[in-house]
Amino acid sequence: MNENTVYWIWLSMALGAAARVDEILACFSSPKEIYEADRTARIISGVFAKPQIERLEKTPLKNAQVAIETCRRNGWKIYTPDDDEYPEGLRHIHDRPLVLYVDGDISYINSRVSVGVVGTRKPSYESIKIARKICAGMAAMNAVIVSGGALGIDSAAHEGALEADGKTVCVMGCGLGCGYLRENEELRRRISQSGALITEYPPLAGVTRSSFPERNRIISGMSMGVLVVEAGERSGSLITARKANEQGRDVFAIPGSVLNSAYTGVNRLIRDGASAVTCAEDILGGYKMMYPDRLNLNAKVPEMIEQKQPSVRLKFYGEKEEKSVVLKIEKQPPANLDPDSLAVYNLFKGEPLSADEICAMSGLPISKVLTALMMLEAGNAVIAIGGNNYQLA
Repeated sequence: MNENTVYWIWLSMALGAAARVDEILACFSSPKEIYEADRTARIISGVFAKPQIERLEKTPLKNAQVAIETCRRNGWKIYTPDDDEYPEGLRHIHDRPLVLYVDGDISYINSRVSVGVVGTRKPSYESIKIARKICAGMAAMNAVIVSGGALGIDSAAHEGALEADGKTVCVMGCGLGCGYLRENEELRRRISQSGALITEYPPLAGVTRSSFPERNRIISGMSMGVLVVEAGERSGSLITARKANEQGRDVFAIPGSVLNSAYTGVNRLIRDGASAVTCAEDILGGYKMMYPDRLNLNAKVPEMIEQKQPSVRLKFYGEKEEKSVVLKIEKQPPANLDPDSLAVYNLFKGEPLSADEICAMSGLPISKVLTALMMLEAGNAVIAIGGNNYQLA
């Protein structure tokens, strides 16, 4: 941490996450110069919108000092573009984070190949196995697995890397110390011990409706390529794939059945130019010639610990043995829904969604989303499952 860190944090707090900062930082020599500039100098520069100037004036430096002290007490690190440890991949995106708060170690991040992995929060059993196996393979070959720490594919990706004793980075959509998604608290602890939790949000900051789309650009920005595993037509994972394309990153996808809507998104990515892959070598092989000293494609991949497949036990008439089958029941929307409630209901494709994700996907304001969820919950169409997440009842 250097003397400019407090000003980077102040600027990040004032502008907010995902602000376009290239023009601003080209006009001023440092965040400290922006802090010390008066209102007239900021206006004359022509690089700030009026709301930004107002936020610069209303954001006290003390807030940044509190963030620094909170990190110091908890043993968390702070990195800005002034620091060598700041990920090189993020330096060159237009909306790069001005600050990264880190629980763990990212000293290896600039010397390894990083691959982002995203997908549905409620995947099939097969997709979980695929994500774990491919990520374990890539981690064993010395690649870093970058994901978002959510339930489903994100968790499977992190687990695979950990099983291979590899490095994995969890990019969070909230501040360190926030109680969001307590179900994955133990997984985050394990990630911080061998890899890192990182976020651009100040300590203890909660999620907002824009947190996840903002977080996604960091997952893709840190990575040389992004792998999408099981994503429906409206999956939030497609936002990350789109950001990867915009940032000039490679996009990979696991193909799925054309008869299953859960794979509509990934199949469309492949149709539109993403590389279809089936194993770790399909992804890392293309980087071996570029980075011959960073990857070991001959590394031994550990055997995956088999996880029990969830199933429904049914006994068929006339048969002596029971058979395990997985039932999928198509849900129908309740009658007499208002347009907003129907739009929100139709976003659920079998996977849990948070109110913030629904806002990002639907374009509805948070007030309308919360009203729609309340109406759907009252009508027993959806249920709250904790962590501000909802799923079909």
